[in-house]
Amino acid sequence: MKKTFNLLSVLFVIIITSAFTPNSSSSDWTLYKEVNGVKIFTKVNACQLQSTNKSNQYVLFKYVNTTNKNKRISGRVDAYYNNLCRSCNLDSPNEYEFSIDLKAGQTQKGNCSDELKAFKLFYSSQDSRVAPLSKFELSNLNVVDF
Repeated sequence: MKKTFNLLSVLFVIIITSAFTPNSSSSDWTLYKEVNGVKIFTKVNACQLQSTNKSNQYVLFKYVNTTNKNKRISGRVDAYYNNLCRSCNLDSPNEYEFSIDLKAGQTQKGNCSDELKAFKLFYSSQDSRVAPLSKFELSNLNVVDF
């Protein structure tokens, strides 16, 4: 009876954990915001660390120009870890500021090899000593025709 209870407890924990863990193989993007004909999507994705068997989770960004005009989107990624913004008070220019040019109808999306914060932002690590992302905001967003 005790073994059955322990097995059921373990299965319950696995099911609950997997329900709240981001799916790293998911191709589902979530609409974050739309500004002047540009849709911004996000998803959390596991990225394999080089020369290790570990991976970190990252927020990936996708920008879609839904118009027939070229667009330039600029702004800043405000990244909060332990509920403290790590990028809000940095002198400009800095690595959290971005400008992306999108041709009419073009899509650009982040992947694991990106280094720009506009395309890939650290979310969490298997290392419990590293603070996970509490939240992020894209601030000072500006989308103009060019």
